[in-house]
Amino acid sequence: MYHVLHVLRHGSTLTKSEGFIVCKGADGTEQSLPYADVRAVVIAARGVTISSSFLGAILEGDGIVLHCNERYQPCGLSAPLARIVDRNACLAQAARPEKLNARIWNAFLRRKTENQIRVLRELEISSPRLERALASGPLHEGDCAKTYWRLFFPRLGSNSLRARSSETNCGINHRLNYGYAVLSALCHRSLLIHGLSPLFGVQHTTRYRTHPLVYDVMEPFRQFVDRMLAEFPPHPGEEGMKEWCKHVGASLRECRVHHPRYSIKLMDAIDVTCKSLADCYAARSVSPLWLPAMA
Repeated sequence: MYHVLHVLRHGSTLTKSEGFIVCKGADGTEQSLPYADVRAVVIAARGVTISSSFLGAILEGDGIVLHCNERYQPCGLSAPLARIVDRNACLAQAARPEKLNARIWNAFLRRKTENQIRVLRELEISSPRLERALASGPLHEGDCAKTYWRLFFPRLGSNSLRARSSETNCGINHRLNYGYAVLSALCHRSLLIHGLSPLFGVQHTTRYRTHPLVYDVMEPFRQFVDRMLAEFPPHPGEEGMKEWCKHVGASLRECRVHHPRYSIKLMDAIDVTCKSLADCYAARSVSPLWLPAMA
């Protein structure tokens, strides 16, 4: 499974035919793809019709479907049923071990900050405050985030993080939110297939209609989306948003990260991280945890 399928044609119909999913456009044209190759489907068009056979094929293959509204904002998720892979991991996670979760969260936060520094370096921006925070001990997530965004956003043509009403800032935020939404869907899927409950966060608190563990796992991966946006040439309007959707899908498939034993695709790195997190709970130790570092 290595494809993130983006449905961008309005009025399309998604069905299953033998071993393929078929996307039929309103103009009668068809495109097909083996559903065994699909890890996620992102429906980002208006008036899309999906059949039960299509949805069943994706979910039975441990894929996930992300539904977006007319503004490309996520509004729903179709996910496979959760399952227990390791009983010890499941029970340990449900017990909410405070000391273990604190160690895991510290590792997530450190890798997130390291990746933020790497993104800024690629943009030829120095970040001594983040580097000092990383070297000095416990990290303050809020302070690090403010420092990072104050350096990152101006490079994309945004003068102020708070000036969300401007056309430039709206475009940046919409694209980041879309990229994070696709990332969150992949993290959600991976947590389910590795037997972890998205409802029990490491750091984020369980609230109504939230999946805190998804937000936790996303933290060291968000910077890959940030880098995608920094590399993406400016395209205004709806066509620009469509190009961004395609860029996100291609980058998730093509970007690679280093593992101690091999180089792996970013999409596969999400699975490796979630599997290692399950191993942490099973072993009641932070030692198995692996998090992606930007090259």
